[in-house]
Amino acid sequence: MKQVYISRHAGTDLVRYLAAQGYKINTVTEYGIVNQDTADLDAVLDTSRPMHVDPRLATHPDIYMCQLGLWNEAGIFVGDADKLGSEYPDDIIYNAVCTRDFVFHLVEKTDPELMDAIVTWRHGLGCDASYADSDGNLHEETKVIGIRQGYARCTCLPVSNDSFILSDRGVARALESQGASVLLIEDGHIKLRGFEHGFIGGTAGNIYVNLEGSAEQKAIVFNGDLSVHPDFHRITAFIKSRNILPVWFESYALEDIGSILAIE
Repeated sequence: MKQVYISRHAGTDLVRYLAAQGYKINTVTEYGIVNQDTADLDAVLDTSRPMHVDPRLATHPDIYMCQLGLWNEAGIFVGDADKLGSEYPDDIIYNAVCTRDFVFHLVEKTDPELMDAIVTWRHGLGCDASYADSDGNLHEETKVIGIRQGYARCTCLPVSNDSFILSDRGVARALESQGASVLLIEDGHIKLRGFEHGFIGGTAGNIYVNLEGSAEQKAIVFNGDLSVHPDFHRITAFIKSRNILPVWFESYALEDIGSILAIE
């Protein structure tokens, strides 16, 4: 069954669109994951459960889990919330980016269980195993680029296995040095509750959509109105050049909700 994990603060139009595309909605709340089919979300929340991270980030899926791969290759690693802390970097241990070709994170803070899961997942795909840390040293097991940005998945939107959109110049340089294709966009212009601004990776996710009269199409869906971003045309052109459909909703502001994590 197709499933997606999204914040309880995701826009209504996004939630309806995902449901119409056949995805089971799993809503990430401050107190755990709830099936969106529940009529009254607040009524079923177990508020006695501890809130492990900063309340401003407590509904973000990419704080608690990591998507391994994109589209039909994707899996979800669900971490142990008890390992998380309320302050950086104790809240970023699962916030890695993982595609077939590139894995990157603040590797000294990555939960070892996540790294083990990435190794297992990549071996299952038959990927070559090599590891490049922040000093450029090569190790066995899995291909990982060490970066200094702990909120890797929030910051970076994976468009394909080897192409990414982000506004962090340091991460962009690290990816380009390893052969990735990068679109560097202007910082800001994205809402994030409780903060000055959010990031492109936290607004979007990789899904399949059904287009009338055609087979399933790879798409990237955005939580809100992408068209008001100053780099809108560059972003959509970058996505379309890889035969991927960008989808957005003009009825509300583009908002970072901690990534949209889908599995098929």
